[in-house]
Amino acid sequence: MKYEQVQTAVVAAKRRFAQIHEKHPELKVRLPTGAPVAILVLSVPGGQAEIDSAPMQILTKFPAMVVESAAKTSALKLLSLKSAAPASPEAAQIKQQLSTLLAQLDFDEKCQVEIRFNELRFDLVWKLQTDELVDRDLTPQTKASIRIVLGTLAQFSAMGK
Repeated sequence: MKYEQVQTAVVAAKRRFAQIHEKHPELKVRLPTGAPVAILVLSVPGGQAEIDSAPMQILTKFPAMVVESAAKTSALKLLSLKSAAPASPEAAQIKQQLSTLLAQLDFDEKCQVEIRFNELRFDLVWKLQTDELVDRDLTPQTKASIRIVLGTLAQFSAMGK
């Protein structure tokens, strides 16, 4: 799936998260630091990224979300060249090549949209596990887990169309 489709999925996931906020006002509470109780992330077994991460951030911090391809391999090589010599005369050329490659990347449609908690409230987690707005097949239905999965990028992309 291309990044534009990821963005469509993210918009749909945020709508779902807003619906969950309405049902569970405890999620609207801000911590003393100003941070929300919970946030959305993109997650696969290889890691996670913030829901609004740009393609460059995903490739840099969460490469497991990018499907293996020649574009990914080339982009990762360019990133290492760029970080090795950020002020080199080739930096502008590397940046341009990276921009071209980023547009060619495919992102894993099985990537999950999950809720992460900045402060654990187990009673809230257990309520969310059984909420119909949560994907109960992907969310472990046990008090031993705090994982709350709203769905996959593919599911949300289909909803956003």
